[in-house]
Amino acid sequence: MKNSFNTFFLYILIGLISTEFLFSESPLSERYHTYEEIDSILHVWDDQFGEYGSMSSPYPNSGTIYKLIEIGTSELEEMPFWAVKLSFNADVDEDQPRVLILGQCHAEEILGVEISMELIYRFLHPEEFPSDFQTLAGILYSSEVWIVPTYNPEGLEVVHGYEENGEWIQDVSYRKNKMDANHNGVFDYDHLNGYGNDIDGVDLNRNYGLNWIFGDEFGETDSGCPSNPSYVSNFDYYRGEAPFSESEVVAIKNLVETYDFLLSIAYHSSRSGCVAERVIYSSLWPGGKISPDYQVIQPLGQQIAELTLVEFGDGNYHFAASGSMKGNAHDWTYSQAGCIQYLIEVGTEDMQPDAEMIENTIERNLPGAYYLMKRAAGINYPTGPDKYQVTGIVSDSMTGMPLEGVDVVIHQMDGGILAPRLTDDFGRYRRLLYLDSFDITFSKHGYYDFEYSDLIPSADIVSEINILLEPKPEYEVIINIDVPANHSDEILLKMSNEYFNHEIEVYPGSNVLSIPEGEYNFTILSNDIFPYVEDIAINSNSEFLISLDWYDYLFLDEFDDLNKWDIVLGDWHSDDGRLKSQYSLTYPDFTPLGPIEINSNEEIYSNIDNAVLVFDMKYELEWDNDTLFVDIVNSQGSSRVLSFSNQNWVDSTYYKSVNLDVNSNNVISLGIMSDITINYRGISMDALKLLYNPDYSCYRGDLNHDGDIIVTDIVALLNIILDNQIASGFQLCSGDYNIDDNLDILDIVGIVNQIIGD
Repeated sequence: MKNSFNTFFLYILIGLISTEFLFSESPLSERYHTYEEIDSILHVWDDQFGEYGSMSSPYPNSGTIYKLIEIGTSELEEMPFWAVKLSFNADVDEDQPRVLILGQCHAEEILGVEISMELIYRFLHPEEFPSDFQTLAGILYSSEVWIVPTYNPEGLEVVHGYEENGEWIQDVSYRKNKMDANHNGVFDYDHLNGYGNDIDGVDLNRNYGLNWIFGDEFGETDSGCPSNPSYVSNFDYYRGEAPFSESEVVAIKNLVETYDFLLSIAYHSSRSGCVAERVIYSSLWPGGKISPDYQVIQPLGQQIAELTLVEFGDGNYHFAASGSMKGNAHDWTYSQAGCIQYLIEVGTEDMQPDAEMIENTIERNLPGAYYLMKRAAGINYPTGPDKYQVTGIVSDSMTGMPLEGVDVVIHQMDGGILAPRLTDDFGRYRRLLYLDSFDITFSKHGYYDFEYSDLIPSADIVSEINILLEPKPEYEVIINIDVPANHSDEILLKMSNEYFNHEIEVYPGSNVLSIPEGEYNFTILSNDIFPYVEDIAINSNSEFLISLDWYDYLFLDEFDDLNKWDIVLGDWHSDDGRLKSQYSLTYPDFTPLGPIEINSNEEIYSNIDNAVLVFDMKYELEWDNDTLFVDIVNSQGSSRVLSFSNQNWVDSTYYKSVNLDVNSNNVISLGIMSDITINYRGISMDALKLLYNPDYSCYRGDLNHDGDIIVTDIVALLNIILDNQIASGFQLCSGDYNIDDNLDILDIVGIVNQIIGD
């Protein structure tokens, strides 16, 4: 057994030495915890209260109450940072609601470190706070509290100061991490001119994925507000090179996605004073567009604010819905991870007050923190929040085993901006509610949906609704696949529906699959093969014969220009080989973009009715409100082929089977419809293809399979003949121009003659 007391005093000695050194040149109060002190103290507490500690818990029959977890390292210097898990039996993963406290994100906003460290201390030493003992014990008995004192150790070190190569480095106004933003290999910061002008670093609270694009670009100037118009800051709000580009933010993302937190607080301080002493929550965006959980989120935020007294004078903190839309943590954790997070701006413009005010700020912020924790834990003694919470375990009705990944939709609190709310590895779901009647749907691939109606939650009792889902029968599905001669490439089968998206490799011949009853989209893909795209109902044992063959083009555009299109409306244009929906960053308000239609010279006339439309693109639209549409227009009228109303700003390929009007002209038309507020990046399309399965085996001479026979096809064939390139099945077919089962110089001559028109 370790000698915890000796270790404790050793760490204290180390801390005192480091503190004396650091503050020999620092203007900050010695009350503030340096990175080294946080490291030392957290490990001392681990020795005392962790799994292998020698000290007993201050709570009767609690088991281990402290677990220290390294959750990540900083972007540049790989400095570790930690989360502390506080709970009865903290060394065991238990089925309990979880709360997350983030102490410090922005470097100079160090009051959050002090609040979070004090919270840990009080949970570990409740006997020193007898008036809070019942609250502290109740929270740890009924829930897990996770606390991250800092996830910006690099920035924290700059604020406190450190010596490097004989030079004292310190900037008490520094905000970001130390990412080399201008890529010159030097840490560029400005400690002389106050806020801003620190070229390097990324604002970690602008680096989250939701609405990241609206954050500041590199070098952008950020100014103040009506109450402080003189505030100007260059560089300080830089969003980073991409969403989640910074390791610190990735660590928080992974933590949040792993542990299914119900509620959270992120502590900040407002150096501009524009949002000082405020509780900010998600969200109220332009046009009165509120978060689907607003009736839960707003009252809880208001209550936290009312429990938190201001620094000077009478009154309490303000409360306000977020309207920032700039890659913030609280918006991302809510919409994408199902965790309601409050951004609390503690203190005034004096973000680093003296020791006395530090203690005062901590004391004033603790009641709000405790209230939030009790709301998550579902406890309200001796006083506290109404419970209004529904929870339960979803299990398999046949086996009784809990089901992870069940989609739980509360219809009165649902919206496209929300990622699916799924049961955890205990099969558990939890949602905070308000006084009303609610309808809930439980859905999972391979199971029949379950509808629960008219739930009225209680202020006094957490509603426990356990659900049994009935598994659907599984059927044997045999897929027999034929491929053209010489084809040897991988064949992928993609099966998808509303709750399921799966990709497997299949093979020529017989493939036997076990598939639950349901409606599926089957898409079978392989290089140079005409895609098989069908909607199939599986309701019995089935067998399918699918004959794959090479494809050819009815239409192809890789958008080097827009010569094939007529722009009916909008600023559609070609930009570096991509079709863009507008010149500006975002599409305009309440204005149709398009349609944009292929022109009369490109109209598709075909005696083949079955074709597949292929889009290589990324898109970003306002959920539930704005729509990208794709139509086929012909003599029969206009038919909607595809529509998108969400976001996937990652290059992806989309396949859609379309029916053409035989022996008439067919026109592809696309556009965007938007409402009056909140616009996004629209679409960026790399290629649009309309493919069909021709009567002939392949297009002779088109080795690159791009719809044209040009010099690059000759080069490809020559490389194959000289054994510099392995031929694909399609190239073996298309390269045999004279159809003599050989690839040789005669085929090159034939292709050359075709190119020159001889």
